[in-house]
Amino acid sequence: MRLDKLSFRIFNTVKKYHLMKPHDSIIIGVSGGPDSVALVKILHAINSAKNLYLSLSLAHLNHQLRGKSSEEDAQFVQELSNDLSLPFILKSVNIQKIATETKRSIEETARRERYTFFMESAKKYSASAVVLGHTADDNTETLLHRIIRGTGTLGLGGIPLKRPLASGSPVLVVRPLLFIWRKEIIDYLEKNQCNYRKDASNDEPIYLRNKIRLELLPFLENQYNPNIKNLLLQLCQILNLHNEFFVTEAKKILASSAAEKKHDSYIIDSHCLTQHPRILQYFVLREILNILQVPLNEITYDHYTKILDEILRKGKGRHFQLPAKLSLWYEHGMLHFQKNPLPLQSMPFLETHLQIPGTTPVHPLGHLVAKISDMQNFSLETYKKHKTRDEEILDLHRITLPLSIRMRKAGDRISPLGTQGHKKLKDIFVDKKVPAQERDAIPIIVMNNQPVCAMGVCIDNKVKVTASTKKMVTLTFHRHDEKTGVQNKLSTDP
Repeated sequence: MRLDKLSFRIFNTVKKYHLMKPHDSIIIGVSGGPDSVALVKILHAINSAKNLYLSLSLAHLNHQLRGKSSEEDAQFVQELSNDLSLPFILKSVNIQKIATETKRSIEETARRERYTFFMESAKKYSASAVVLGHTADDNTETLLHRIIRGTGTLGLGGIPLKRPLASGSPVLVVRPLLFIWRKEIIDYLEKNQCNYRKDASNDEPIYLRNKIRLELLPFLENQYNPNIKNLLLQLCQILNLHNEFFVTEAKKILASSAAEKKHDSYIIDSHCLTQHPRILQYFVLREILNILQVPLNEITYDHYTKILDEILRKGKGRHFQLPAKLSLWYEHGMLHFQKNPLPLQSMPFLETHLQIPGTTPVHPLGHLVAKISDMQNFSLETYKKHKTRDEEILDLHRITLPLSIRMRKAGDRISPLGTQGHKKLKDIFVDKKVPAQERDAIPIIVMNNQPVCAMGVCIDNKVKVTASTKKMVTLTFHRHDEKTGVQNKLSTDP
């Protein structure tokens, strides 16, 4: 089978940019419109002509926005899949209802639901890529759309040829038609007598994207420059080169920085940011948000500016809240990012007697396990090397039962191990650079109404384990995992 000129161009795009490889399982998003129908026909032809052995599946999301027409679109795509003997995946969602409930626009809701559907389909069919029919026209419209609504250099890069389906996902979204104009698609379909569906709403200047396609672009072509579309695509390509450079440099900065990644959190030394040009600081912040899987469309230029301005100010630590339940604070030269922070101040845990030995619930933070053991074969030096943040040991014969556990209180004092005299817990937290946001999540062990241990921070001299200790109490705090609801022991060194 010999490929026509357009199909051969698209095959070369697939090969040049490694959009898919032989034997891959591929999901094709098909609306029934000209672009997606041409995409199906061309990929089916390429698969046969080049013996790629791709497993192609057609996926259609019924948005239920146009009544009978929406049902007919779904039926058309199913018949197309039957004609080509390809698997068909169908899902129906009430976009209007979801948009009303979530208070989002129809366009944004439809986009979110489509990508959820694609992720479900890719998982079901173990697909390596979801292939979409965006064209060069879509790219120019998107660029103008972003300029009008506000964007940065990344947005001016236009629609990417390929990208992860979701942050961190091995499944790619690829767009083989991105260098093809819609007129070429229509010519191909007419030449090959291929039917396709027409969405009448695309011809109504209701949505901004439609107005750009139907009114703004023709106006720019007629009144300013007939070559405006090609120039907009050229701008995309130039800016993509810029963006690739800055993203690569930002990743290098993070890789070489004193950064610490935990579950749903990230900590970076602000000096790693401020020693670089402002534009690179912006890209580093963006890369951190990517790592934390924060929806970037909810973070504005003003948010980035606020963060970068705050770390240049001198004085006390600052805390600020960003969209997507992202909490940031800046203390002691360190910038902390925390997703979905537990509102500890609104949920203080009550003072509770410790079960020794036994397990003591510490709601809402987790639970504490206490064990009694002999010092025989115990090496204090080895323990210190492998000690975790949520583990402490006390001399059993130096403590007076019962012990209690609670959160910190104003005026709490302790005699830190290896020092003389007493010191306020607040000052110890400051000295050890414990972030203010974490201090109310540190369990305090109390004996005779006085703190003798701040888990992971310090213990009191009066209960310390020494060479003469016969029996010891091991306290291990298992912290609640906010995301999964499972309790686990942190293994971060203090």
